[in-house]
Amino acid sequence: GSASSASIRKFSCVTLSTKQLNIRNLVSYEKHQIPINAIMFITTKGIRICVSADQKWVQAVMKKID
Repeated sequence: GSASSASIRKFSCVTLSTKQLNIRNLVSYEKHQIPINAIMFITTKGIRICVSADQKWVQAVMKKID
């Protein structure tokens, strides 16, 4: 049913962090377009942090991770 599939939903970005993150703590990222255009960084501790995709430092960090 639809109720059980909702609990399996992937994390989505609803709110965005405005502060710059420490690149040493970031291990990977995912691009999100829904519900907002954002980048979700995943830290070494498994914490997911969403940031605006159009910030300059975000682009730089994505290049370093890639």
